[in-house]
Amino acid sequence: MSSNTNTEIKEIFFQIFPDSNESNFDWKKKQNEYENWDSFVQLNLITMLEEKFDISISDDDSINIQSAEDALNFVMSNK
Repeated sequence: MSSNTNTEIKEIFFQIFPDSNESNFDWKKKQNEYENWDSFVQLNLITMLEEKFDISISDDDSINIQSAEDALNFVMSNK
């Protein structure tokens, strides 16, 4: 796991979820545990991941990204 990739994904989550920070960030926190993670937020997350890491995420793969850990695993396997 690249710590740079970890940091970049955390920064994306901090932008999307302003209440998140280093002290309360949890890689395993699931989509349904976030107060406002809806389809619009999911689209923003996928778009930011695609742009930041220059990858393409299919609709099927997008559905499976339900935590920061899922996002990290997807990015690492598609670099």
